[in-house]
Amino acid sequence: MENKNCSGGCETDSDDTKKTNNYECAETSKQEETQGCGCSSEVSPEAVEEDNECGCSPENPEEMGEEDDGCGCGCGVTEYPDQSQINNPAQPKFMADNDFINALEKYAYSIGIKGVGYTQITPELLIKDTFVPYPHAIVLTMEMGQELLEKCPGEEAHQLNDAAYARLGKLTYLVSDYLREHGFATQVAHPYESKVNFTPLAQKAGLGWIGKSGLLISPDIGPGQKISAIIVSIANLPEKDPNTHSWVSDYCKRCSNCIKACPEKAMLEKEGCCGNKETVFEKKLCIGCSQGCTYCIQECPFHTKGYDHIKTKFDKMNDKLRERNKNKCC
Repeated sequence: MENKNCSGGCETDSDDTKKTNNYECAETSKQEETQGCGCSSEVSPEAVEEDNECGCSPENPEEMGEEDDGCGCGCGVTEYPDQSQINNPAQPKFMADNDFINALEKYAYSIGIKGVGYTQITPELLIKDTFVPYPHAIVLTMEMGQELLEKCPGEEAHQLNDAAYARLGKLTYLVSDYLREHGFATQVAHPYESKVNFTPLAQKAGLGWIGKSGLLISPDIGPGQKISAIIVSIANLPEKDPNTHSWVSDYCKRCSNCIKACPEKAMLEKEGCCGNKETVFEKKLCIGCSQGCTYCIQECPFHTKGYDHIKTKFDKMNDKLRERNKNKCC
């Protein structure tokens, strides 16, 4: 089915329509053809002004409305077999110097980890009655891979998706063993497990920000990543300020590509306070894990254009708005 929507993202550089794999898969696409573009190539300053008038909108409008049912990644199992090759030290260390942290990150990147972040685990990030021995977490991300993103939903995509989770799990245990080898105690939160809510944990660790799709938007990968974590005895982890990426929420307010791309209508926009739209996620309808669907990722401007490109355009738009407001005051 030919897509007549604006498929290049909510921010485009040309009028050319970009063909994407999701609309070429006739056997899985359930979207009706629509005319015109639902997301303009540039957000007008007037739209920004209107959004800023209401002071009672939720801080993170992209948050999903469905209550968590115990699955941190959307398709995990309660427990995953321990793959550790090294036992925890009997008397673990609790402090790590900068040289060790640098060596740890260098090792993680060398085996295929894309992002490394650090944060404290707070109760709302734990799923149900999960016990963790320490409140300190190292959060890891790994790129999904283009092969998975190019597959239509189905058994093959499902297998590729499972393989991506398994690969990140294996890498996570390697990093965990590295920590144990150097005297630190660890507990792995496998990406397929239901121990922690991975996406908000990664946001808190400064690795990115949660987009309208509910996925983490990171500078290096956009929304196309898997997330895992290691609970560790290191008490002085070098945490970063997550607010660096908070502008993503403002951008996502004005884009609905992920919602339009979903063939199962698992994401819905509903009217919220003062006319603001809120995104509701129907987890039962999502086929991301059951069939390896990645349409919401494929159509995301942070995937098609890249984080830095979107940030530059968004900053320019906000600069125009500030200049316009300054002139009004004068």
